[in-house]
Amino acid sequence: MKSNYPPIPAEFVKSSVQKCGVDTLGITKAEPVHGRDNFRTWLERGYAGEMTYLARNLDKRLDPEKLFPGAKSIIVVGLNYFPNDEDKAKQEHPHKVARYAWGEDYHNVLRRKLERLREGLKAQYPELHGRICVDTAPFMDKYWAQQAGLGWPGKHTNLVSRQFGSWLLIGSLIIDYEIDIYDKPETDHCGRCTACLDACPTGALVAPHQIDATRCISYWTIESKAKKIPKDIAGHMNGYVFGCDICIEVCPFNRFQKPLQEKELRRRDNIDLIESGTVANLNDNEFRELFSDSPIERPGPEGIQRNISAASIEDESEN
Repeated sequence: MKSNYPPIPAEFVKSSVQKCGVDTLGITKAEPVHGRDNFRTWLERGYAGEMTYLARNLDKRLDPEKLFPGAKSIIVVGLNYFPNDEDKAKQEHPHKVARYAWGEDYHNVLRRKLERLREGLKAQYPELHGRICVDTAPFMDKYWAQQAGLGWPGKHTNLVSRQFGSWLLIGSLIIDYEIDIYDKPETDHCGRCTACLDACPTGALVAPHQIDATRCISYWTIESKAKKIPKDIAGHMNGYVFGCDICIEVCPFNRFQKPLQEKELRRRDNIDLIESGTVANLNDNEFRELFSDSPIERPGPEGIQRNISAASIEDESEN
């Protein structure tokens, strides 16, 4: 415990989190990651592709105390992003954008909530320090979400929740105080189901809980800097030009899905520019201005154009 202070009551932490407007939360002890060799093996197989940053700072990624000296506890929060019927009805064009990118960049939304949480905890515990992690720091986000009881990494490698299906965005606050009661880790409930593996059109899910990013539509439309998407991927993109929802859409636990409550994640009108292909009429400055606080800015206008061209290729295996 920090300075030998008594642990913070979990009830106080959870009431503070709920004031920040999240859909689910959990608390776990900050300890070295179990099964660390699994991640190293995944990297060694080349499954990360161009995402070389994942191999950096491995010591910090696999031990939160090395990422944030003095780490004692991790508070994990989740935001449901499954769209309501009104927003779903707007997806009417040939091209598709993954639903998590329909609204404001979730990194920003979650960070604001976690900053508010950190401020609230510090108001009661002035000596407290905390580090926010929202899918950017060398931090095993989904692992800690499972340890905190929010869900488990499904066979598609995304988080699955018995409350929200496969539609949770997660963020964490590492703090240097212990909590009096920690939540229990969630167990894997996928069973024998292989719906996500069967649905992936490019064979990116090479085995349960194993994804080869170099065959993933999301990887090619967001992460890759290549000037052209390989033909064997382009012919199976199912219209997706940013990200992909295919493997998570088929998850049986989506019977628990419910419409989002966070207004900042609701679909914006500018998504229509991407899905209709009229984004081609924008210059670089116009694109950056329209999507400056959206995940869609990441590949840039040239990347989006590349993706639209690739998604327009017919699957030759069906001709």
